Amino acid sequence: MVNMFKSKNLKSVRHGFFGRSGGVSTGIYSSLNLSEKTTDSKANIYANRSLVMDELDISSQKVFFPNQQHTSNVVFIDKKTDFDKVNYKPVDAVITNLKGIGVGILTADCSPILAYESESGFILAIHAGWKGALAGVCENSLNSLKDLGVDIKKISVAIGPTISTKCYEVKLDFVEGFLKTDPSFENFFIKKDDNYFFDLTSFIESRFNLFGVYDINNIGLCTYKNPELFFSNRRAYHKSERDFGRMASIISL
Repeated sequence: MVNMFKSKNLKSVRHGFFGRSGGVSTGIYSSLNLSEKTTDSKANIYANRSLVMDELDISSQKVFFPNQQHTSNVVFIDKKTDFDKVNYKPVDAVITNLKGIGVGILTADCSPILAYESESGFILAIHAGWKGALAGVCENSLNSLKDLGVDIKKISVAIGPTISTKCYEVKLDFVEGFLKTDPSFENFFIKKDDNYFFDLTSFIESRFNLFGVYDINNIGLCTYKNPELFFSNRRAYHKSERDFGRMASIISL
């Protein structure tokens, strides 16, 4: 059975944060792997994507997944978009107001962020790991929406399954990299017995708060400590596995 999580913030729009179960892939990709950047077979990946789209009842639609590269780049999908070109552009956030096109991102510890502004009819999907979040992918997304005339203070935001703070131990140079950008970022680290732990979702929420966006629902599920529910990059590394699957988060008008 396909495992899908919903946010109370996005009840009025089709969306889903998917787990790892209910697909056809096997081995380390068991079972709902959606990423073409793995060594999983294309047949398995396409079959899994069909299962996801059926679950959301959007099987007749197109779902656009960007070429994620941990950047701060944002793309707006409209009727003039050339998908053959945009498919290769490094992008980690997607905006659209087109019906019949879903936007999605793939994660395995990073934060999947879905958002909707009901009055303007714009939807947004963001892939935010620490690199993209620090580089400003959330801020760039909100500025892009402002440029499109959206009242961003009316946006409803949901943060899906992400590695939790207690499982996200980082080294001192990681911490220092954040503090060089802004000393106040110290607030997003917990120090315990000379070890540092990063609160990714709180950092992301703070980026939205800068723009007056406070309607944020963090689902609060940890990818690392729930191996039966989610893929995890860090867990795969700790287990010396050669790769890991990626989960989909999709929103569609």
